Amino acid sequence: MEKTVHLLIMYTMLVLTLLLFHKGRKHPPSLMLAIYASVEVLTNGLNSLTLSGGYSFFDQFPVLHFIYKPLYCLWAPLFYFYVRYCFSSDFKLNRKHLIHLIPFLAFLIFFLMIWMVKGNHYIWENLYQSGTFLNNTAFAVDLTVKAQYLFYNFLMIRSLIRIEKNRNLQYPIGSLLGVDIRWLRFIVYGYALACLIGIAITVSVLVKSPAASVINLVSISYFFLFFFAIFYHTITNKRFIVEVKPKLVQLPNNDMQLLMKRIEELIAGKKMFLEPELNLQQIATALNEKERNISQAINTIQQRNLNDYINSLRIEYACRLLLENKEKPIFEVMYESGFSTKGAFNLAFKKITGKTPTQYREG
Repeated sequence: MEKTVHLLIMYTMLVLTLLLFHKGRKHPPSLMLAIYASVEVLTNGLNSLTLSGGYSFFDQFPVLHFIYKPLYCLWAPLFYFYVRYCFSSDFKLNRKHLIHLIPFLAFLIFFLMIWMVKGNHYIWENLYQSGTFLNNTAFAVDLTVKAQYLFYNFLMIRSLIRIEKNRNLQYPIGSLLGVDIRWLRFIVYGYALACLIGIAITVSVLVKSPAASVINLVSISYFFLFFFAIFYHTITNKRFIVEVKPKLVQLPNNDMQLLMKRIEELIAGKKMFLEPELNLQQIATALNEKERNISQAINTIQQRNLNDYINSLRIEYACRLLLENKEKPIFEVMYESGFSTKGAFNLAFKKITGKTPTQYREG
């Protein structure tokens, strides 16, 4: 029963992943979700292959029971990257994020060395023998993954709480502007629950609980339903329904000036620029205006794109905070100014002022 459910879920996830790669290739959060899902499908596919193949398969290819295990160490970091993309359009992967891949790379290199030095026969004799070095090494992967669950869920929940706090300070009576906070909660807390069930499986196995197989089946089913909901929401999102951009229609100059005034009143006047997840779609919804008209007004009158316009307001606000309270930590200034990542803040600050935040504060 468990193997059958596992295989059905794997094939369904494979189809959804391929569809998401096609539909979301130009949308960073969706592309990251597709990458995460492809790694999960690959891991579960190899795991299912070893389960369904039985000992005869293990006798022929013992290394396949062993070498895929480090892939589990990519699950939590890749989902964390997806959530970061959902939290902020400013987020971009760079070299500093390679640190999140260290557990995966360390185990992969170590496992490859064992295979090359000891060979298939050593794996065949020791992998499933309790208490052997190889068995303990494979178990260490599982413990590392569970530690990653705790660490990355802490980071995601902390970021979500910070975003909600900032929103409440700026819009105390509630607002429909910005990313759907309910969807962010579903992603973060839904994944946290999935991870807790995964940890429960490990505990039940360690204590040799008779309920271990039931918990495992619940975990597999919950993971499938949770990610099916995320996939369905992402694939059916209106961003993917029409991929061909309509032609821009030049607005009359007077209309463009009036629209720009409304944009400034909303973003600068009401300090909407302080909202970290602010984007074109939110502004268009607030003004009941077409996105292309807003973008064209900013490009034509401000002679810059929307992100540069918003960042200029944020940096101007950050400069005031830096000088008004020189004891305030720079990372607090960063968050209060509407930035969610240090890299984006420093880059925008340097681009606009020609100095780093520290240099600017010191005069």
